[in-house]
This record gives sequence, structure tokens and C-alpha cells, in this order.
Amino acid sequence: MIKMAAPSAFFSSPRQVTTGSVVFDRDAGMVVVVRDVKGLMVAVERPTGLTWEVAYGRLRPGTEREGRQLQALAKLQRARKRGMP
Repeated sequence: MIKMAAPSAFFSSPRQVTTGSVVFDRDAGMVVVVRDVKGLMVAVERPTGLTWEVAYGRLRPGTEREGRQLQALAKLQRARKRGMP
């Protein structure tokens, strides 16, 4: 049986959210990277360049697996920019 860590609790303060960290946006259902924290709102970005803002309370820290997924997506995006399918 494979054990997976349960997702961490959602952030309880915007001070807990750090720029550059991998987080999961519950509203979008996507793993993203934190670009900026502006008061109660957090600017996030996907490797594809898609950006948006979300309330800090809707985010939770990303798991190791989600971080690896985001890295794989970034690698795929770089390959596509070079002209590979």
C-alpha cells in the first residue's frame, strides 16, 4: 500500500504565504507558484504564464508530489516553446 501525505491545512494568515512557494488553489483546482502577496490577496502563476489573484484562505501548501507535477509542467512548456509537440 502506498502512503500519501494528507494535504496540509489552509493558510490562516497571509504572512504564512511566501513568494516563490508552491501552493494549491482550491478554487481553480490547480497547483501554482506564489508571485506576490498583496494584503489578503495572493498573485499566483502557472508555468504556462496564466496568472490570477486569489484570497490567501483558499490556498494550502503544495505537497511534494504537486511540486513535482508543477516542475513537469514547466519542463513540458519549455519543450513546446522550443517547437516540440
